[in-house]
Amino acid sequence: MVTVTAEMFLPSSPEETWVALGRRSTYFSFPGVTPGAKAAGPLQHALDLPIVERVEQTAALSVGRAGRNGRRERRFALRGPLVSIAGLWQLEPSEDGVRLHVTLGYEIAPPLKAQAVNTLRSRSPLPIRTDADAILSRAVDEFFETRLAEQAAAYCDAVRAHLAGRPA
Repeated sequence: MVTVTAEMFLPSSPEETWVALGRRSTYFSFPGVTPGAKAAGPLQHALDLPIVERVEQTAALSVGRAGRNGRRERRFALRGPLVSIAGLWQLEPSEDGVRLHVTLGYEIAPPLKAQAVNTLRSRSPLPIRTDADAILSRAVDEFFETRLAEQAAAYCDAVRAHLAGRPA
């Protein structure tokens, strides 16, 4: 599992932010996500990952509450056959707004990772050795983690714009 984090500040009340993070539409701001034909149905998730060609998956979205140590938290999951994402928003109220911290845990399906390793292998000057797959696998993990961290930051920016009522 790859875990990435991002933070942002919103000049709104914790209550407004809590309600907004409970709305399904807030998660349409996630990079590559578009709503399906039905408002409550599955979503389309275009995966923009390095090395592999852009692919789409149908994903299910769930949003729930989570409370721990008196802090306000929202959990969400975007589950598809190629990539599943488990997210946790943590709200930290301050005098002039709310600091939001999002943690995203990504599970990349083995066939997608294998496709990336095979693509990288076809482009690599590495000789075919027994440790080449391990080297390429680590490289794929690093490429994916870098891209996913970029997407987490982009997601925070999009949520900030969405909650401020302006396009991302």
